[in-house]
Amino acid sequence: MKMKKVSSIILTAAIILTTACSENNTSSVNSQNSTVGNSSGGVTDNTTSSTVVENTPNKVDDTLPQCAPANLPSSVYDARNVMKGKDGYYYTSMLISGDKISNALHYYDLATGKSIPLCSKPQCIHDGNDFCAATGGFLYINGNGSADVLYNGYIYRLGDTAEEVDKYDLALFKVDLQGNELSKVSDILSVSLGDGVAEPAICSKVFHYGKMIIAAQFYDNVIGWSNQFYIVDISTGEKKEINIPEHKKGTRVEYETGISLVCDDDWLYYTARYVAYKGQVHTETNMTYDRTVMYRYNLKTGETEEISEMPDIYSSFTVNNNIIYYTVADRKDNTFSLYSLDTTTRKIITLADKIQQNYVDGKYISHSNKVTVVTDRKYLYICTRGLTGYYRKDATNNEIQDDIDFYIYSLDGKELVHGLTGMEALLDMEKEWRYTFSAINGEIYFNYQDRAFDDSDSPEDTKSGMYTIKTEDLINGKTNWTKLYKAIN
Repeated sequence: MKMKKVSSIILTAAIILTTACSENNTSSVNSQNSTVGNSSGGVTDNTTSSTVVENTPNKVDDTLPQCAPANLPSSVYDARNVMKGKDGYYYTSMLISGDKISNALHYYDLATGKSIPLCSKPQCIHDGNDFCAATGGFLYINGNGSADVLYNGYIYRLGDTAEEVDKYDLALFKVDLQGNELSKVSDILSVSLGDGVAEPAICSKVFHYGKMIIAAQFYDNVIGWSNQFYIVDISTGEKKEINIPEHKKGTRVEYETGISLVCDDDWLYYTARYVAYKGQVHTETNMTYDRTVMYRYNLKTGETEEISEMPDIYSSFTVNNNIIYYTVADRKDNTFSLYSLDTTTRKIITLADKIQQNYVDGKYISHSNKVTVVTDRKYLYICTRGLTGYYRKDATNNEIQDDIDFYIYSLDGKELVHGLTGMEALLDMEKEWRYTFSAINGEIYFNYQDRAFDDSDSPEDTKSGMYTIKTEDLINGKTNWTKLYKAIN
């Protein structure tokens, strides 16, 4: 089999959720520039106007950093990227100033163990005013891909700048690491709300070779759900839309909300699920066609390829050094398997076969409850309930909440670790908690939240916080996790 090249001039496919019932349509979202403020030392606007184009070549600086595929949020639960600086960490946490609540940038100093808002403005009260680098002068957005990202010396934030309740204006901002200035990089999209048109959600976001790529999801009651990719040059603000191939069988397209965008070398990898139903009842038993298709978009040439060697159905994927690692979950016998696909030789290798669990979900590409594989480009990490999840003592809505399990593999498929030794007291099955898992450059980060103190800063909550350990130490049997900062949603 070959990787089939898709024409670079393609129409945008309509993309809908499993529960949506509308027919295929093309989503068109116009971009428009807007000014947040031009005061000295405040929010500046260096936006470059852009035109929607088809998949054409891009100017790419491949000397700039690649993405961190094990540090991409995949769910609405604690969707916080880990942002490690030289002497501390940057993080996003709720900040209350008077009657205003902001998702504020903070800096945690390792030497002192103290956190401060990331704003150096004298006498700033960090209340969301236009001059505050930590809280900004815009409405912060929600969505799986809304987390702030530290990339190449700046922290990048997405925000809704619209002041009218019936408008949504998405823009990209950046903050320097000293908290001196918040500036606008680019306006991305503008939507008029109401009359059946919902506020868009940012499903996924990745920074790679000086570009930001995001997947935005839209809904209106005429066309239903649709998705669109945008690519933004963070040095110039220039923006493009990346078109997603229509399926040649003309079947309905399904796109689950938290699907990962992963960049590796010159490529952006993404997936779309194409299905067709018999009749009006959209259930698995009524499907007449079901296939998850992986594409990769060349950031330099603008060409799109289909990775035809991938199976029809799989649970998750990640990419490193032109090798795709992916998991397949079998819900019948509650096992999962791990495979690798070399995109150069097109050879598939079984790295782990039918690993038994008490329960696995996520047979299909999804944003949660899936057997997720990620990489920090040194190791492979598997979380059987996704990178973010939760545990409840009592199952609700017929969901099974147990069997949250973790594995570490070498890049050639050797199992190195099973479980998170040293965290047993936190992962108590008699309590309710939620977590976010990340890995960066050989270090594991586990954000733990005790749900008895959900969304609060109670002094009685002594367990919640970000914990870290070197992957090599965990492999060698060490249990000395370090507790860092505590982020409040």
